[in-house]
Amino acid sequence: MTTSENTDGIGDGQHTLGGPQLAGALAALGLVDPVCAEVLTLLNLRVYPGDATAGDRTAYVVLDVHGVSIGVKRRAADLYLHADTTETDDRLIAFEINGGGETDRPTR
Repeated sequence: MTTSENTDGIGDGQHTLGGPQLAGALAALGLVDPVCAEVLTLLNLRVYPGDATAGDRTAYVVLDVHGVSIGVKRRAADLYLHADTTETDDRLIAFEINGGGETDRPTR
């Protein structure tokens, strides 16, 4: 795991765990399903400390996989979800919340 020394902006205190580290950690616990191991090697996990003064109740957790970054944190008034597809050529995101049916959203 690495920790960012960046002191300006969201990078403050960033902790990162890369796919090979995740796959290695799970392999140390026992057999890992090959499909899961393949996905884990492509996954990157970033964690940014929450800011209670800004209303954050949890850390901001970001998963990078398949060229997409998905971020989530709990705030005082809501649950914040962020999807970043700027590194892909996707033009449409289809998403679903709590089984309420799929919704499409243009990315640009």
